[in-house]
Amino acid sequence: MNTIVLGADEYLKSWAAKRIGIDKFGPSTAIGVQNDGEIICAAVYHDWREGQIEASIAATSRRWACRSVLHVLFAYPFDQIGANRILVQCSEANDKAMKMNKQLGFTQEGRLRQLYPPHDAVLWGMLRSECKWLKGNDYGQKSAVTTTSA
Repeated sequence: MNTIVLGADEYLKSWAAKRIGIDKFGPSTAIGVQNDGEIICAAVYHDWREGQIEASIAATSRRWACRSVLHVLFAYPFDQIGANRILVQCSEANDKAMKMNKQLGFTQEGRLRQLYPPHDAVLWGMLRSECKWLKGNDYGQKSAVTTTSA
């Protein structure tokens, strides 16, 4: 069973930064997903500007991506802080991230040339009105989510 981890921003941001390959995040909030006592995913929400927030997701397992967890990860930016859109980016060479972004419902919006030399970064966006993870509560959930705070 997946457990949502809240209130452990610094730990989760450090965990995600290490896996993404960056030094650290600036001002931001993080939500983690734990399975069998181990963090398997962290979503970091950063770079808030009028109506938009950027999200960075790191994961060590695909087990994090159940509908109930996805609802929580999308409800935070759209419902709790009132963003109209989420922006994510990844290297065009990161096939897993490219596939995941598409499956989550993001739309390719642009490129940043050679941000990951020699590869481009692909920019993906999602509007609140496009988010399939927030529409109603009939998710047919197969796993429960428990929330914990650190």
